[in-house]
Amino acid sequence: GVVLEDGTEVAASAVVLAAGTGVPHLDGLPDEVRLPVRPVKGEILRLQGDPSEGGLAMTVRATVQGQPVYLVPRVDGEVIVGATVQEAGYDTTVRAGAVLELLRAAVDLVPALGEAPLAEVAAGLRPATPDNAPLIGPTGVEGLHVVAGHYRNGVLLAPISAELVVSALGSGRLPEQAAAFSAGRFG
Repeated sequence: GVVLEDGTEVAASAVVLAAGTGVPHLDGLPDEVRLPVRPVKGEILRLQGDPSEGGLAMTVRATVQGQPVYLVPRVDGEVIVGATVQEAGYDTTVRAGAVLELLRAAVDLVPALGEAPLAEVAAGLRPATPDNAPLIGPTGVEGLHVVAGHYRNGVLLAPISAELVVSALGSGRLPEQAAAFSAGRFG
């Protein structure tokens, strides 16, 4: 079970840690469950668009001057431009150079984006492990499971990660095909 911030105790036969970059900082975890999850900053931009003008028709993934970039069009005409990768601890400030780098890449790929209003800049933290692969399944504490450390692929891997955790909750172990993602692989 767990103890909530207000002291309320919630009994459970199993608990799944899915706290992203917060996993290493959860109070009350035994030392053997201090999982090596670190934050990796990613900055993104949101450009306004006009859906009546057609805009970008599909997601674009490219490398511009050696840097990977993606452009994701939205139904309302907006375009998401992402994303940087920076080892910066828990810093979520947006760097001017990152904005410049992302805008330059976006305009190089789709010159018309140079006229788009800049609607938002943001930075988030991706949970990563030392090998940048996720941690999934049982920990060294009976009934305590983890699903964390998906780095840049959290949204993409969420469905299969959920299936693996559900399987581990039922059997007490991770399916063999997912053994490389075992929570115990870092000792």
